[in-house]
Amino acid sequence: MVVLLPSCVSEDESTEVIHQRDVKTIQDFVEATDIPYTRKVEVGNSGITLLFTEENASGVAPAEGDSLLVNYTGRFLDGRVFDTSIEQIARDNNMYNQSRDYQPFPIVLGYSQVIPGWHHALYQMKEGEKATALIPSAWAYGPSGRAPTIGPNTVLAFDLELVEVKKR
Repeated sequence: MVVLLPSCVSEDESTEVIHQRDVKTIQDFVEATDIPYTRKVEVGNSGITLLFTEENASGVAPAEGDSLLVNYTGRFLDGRVFDTSIEQIARDNNMYNQSRDYQPFPIVLGYSQVIPGWHHALYQMKEGEKATALIPSAWAYGPSGRAPTIGPNTVLAFDLELVEVKKR
């Protein structure tokens, strides 16, 4: 017996349609951006694009299971900041929280519970590098979003700085 259940994504808004729209949004952003990047990396067919703003050819490349420290600032494509690990950016964007500890965020590459787009982006970076990662919604918070700040199917930009790589 086959049971057909209605999808929570309409035919007009299938995951593939949403992904293609996100990829186009990212392409348009890259064409119009004033971010002074030195290199652009597209991560496979994920739709994730990294715009490197500082490179470190001699930096250590992370591998799965390595412990990383990452400074980050999460932004919407219109420039509004929704989260950061950097105190001055929090202050500049009226989101400073005195009970929060502003320091590089620790993750274990491939394992920590951060959005999947972070893992994909950080695999492309080396210690000491900075990049803006443009992440399609499927690799961020998807169709659920993250209420109340991030709506469903929202493309996000993360300014990432790979501060430290500790090999496992």
